[in-house]
Amino acid sequence: MKRAYFALTFLLITRLVAMYFVPLNETTEARYGEIARKMLETGNWVTLLHDYNIPFLAKPPLSTWLSAGFMGVFGVNELAVRFPSLLLSVGILALIGYTAYVRSGCDAAMTAILVLASSFGFFVAAGTVMTDPALVFCMTLIMVAFWHAMSRESKLWGYLFFIGCGFGLLTKGPVALVLTGIPIFLWVLKRKQWEALWRRLPWISGCALMLAITLPWYLLAEQRTPGFLQYFIIGENISRFLDPHWKGDQYGFAHAYPRGMIWLFTLMGLFPWCLITFGWILGQRRRYAELWKDADGWLLYIVLWAATTPVFFMFSANIIWTYCLMMIPGFSLLFTEIWMRSGKSDVSRFFPAIASVTGFMAVVVIAAFAFYPAEVAQSQKDVIAAWQAEKPAPYSDLLFWGKRMEFSAAFYSGGRAKSTEDPKEAYKLLHNQTHDYIVVNDKGLGSLPRRVRQKFKVVGRYTNKRGVRLLLREAP
Repeated sequence: MKRAYFALTFLLITRLVAMYFVPLNETTEARYGEIARKMLETGNWVTLLHDYNIPFLAKPPLSTWLSAGFMGVFGVNELAVRFPSLLLSVGILALIGYTAYVRSGCDAAMTAILVLASSFGFFVAAGTVMTDPALVFCMTLIMVAFWHAMSRESKLWGYLFFIGCGFGLLTKGPVALVLTGIPIFLWVLKRKQWEALWRRLPWISGCALMLAITLPWYLLAEQRTPGFLQYFIIGENISRFLDPHWKGDQYGFAHAYPRGMIWLFTLMGLFPWCLITFGWILGQRRRYAELWKDADGWLLYIVLWAATTPVFFMFSANIIWTYCLMMIPGFSLLFTEIWMRSGKSDVSRFFPAIASVTGFMAVVVIAAFAFYPAEVAQSQKDVIAAWQAEKPAPYSDLLFWGKRMEFSAAFYSGGRAKSTEDPKEAYKLLHNQTHDYIVVNDKGLGSLPRRVRQKFKVVGRYTNKRGVRLLLREAP
């Protein structure tokens, strides 16, 4: 058991160090970090903002509320904006550990927790600014609460089930209910639990509680930004997944991959446990009948939990790697159940080695950002630091020349950095009575209006994965 605590502590410390030292990178982390910063700055807790005058309709606000709230308490920095993801991940570990403990005791609980914590996908997401940790927490709460409500006839867990549904709708919308509803429906169908389903869950008061959590924000969001519901429900939750040529994304681009790519993402997310599991299962082939007995339906439940997400997204036209995160908690319980049935309760002896593998990969990432930022960084933090060292006037402008919005620049500059390729915006700098700054890629310098170029001089050159960026200062 001491080995397990050591491994878990090592993973936690490594994750905290990475959260502190690695800058917010484009595009996902920096975008959600800047959306949260804008929420805190503007005090608009209803409409998420892509830019100051542009609403962000692609996601509900739960994860943004948490990040903005933590920055309000601890200041605008990487650790504060990322910390909610870490706390939610700890909550997922607690739910999984408690469930394994109720089923099989302390060894099972620690096994499930360490399998989950050291899975590479879960470890990365645990300290990253994005909506997925909140979604996975809500889905895990739904799945765990449903099982406890059904198997233990617990009224408390019945209400927690509906609370998870309500907050799930505030993370990524209907997908939280779809991806938990499928395995629950199939389990009830296979086990013929329709009567128990009706008796053991407080459907009327529970649904009222779910709507009380969810409905006010959805109605306010539609009132503030008419058309939100159509774009979000139809576009982001239906067209994105069914139409490989969907062009409706207003805030980025559709992530089109060959169908079935989710399985590769899943193997990556489960590393190194995917390798351990395959090898071990092959060695147990003579005991399959014994290991897969399912008297109470628990094994079927966790198999459906683990398998639903990759099977569902096999048919999706647009996916990203984070979709695999939703099945990892179910996988950890499945691995633990089969491992304990095989009599291998001494799995803890592997934890230091597994944690070291995961932690080593994190150390490599930290070292890469620290010593080789030009090769791996996709952040504007260094340029913003150089601009701040120039001690710019309070009302001067900082213009990033190019069509791509630089969210990290906006985050680290407190919203002062603006991205544009409109010549009119560049010409305004010549007539605003302040000494301004421009950041431009060296290859894009020629596209800057000639009259503007003549009034600015290069005061710094900075290199990262996106190329060489020039910091220009307006001449007196």
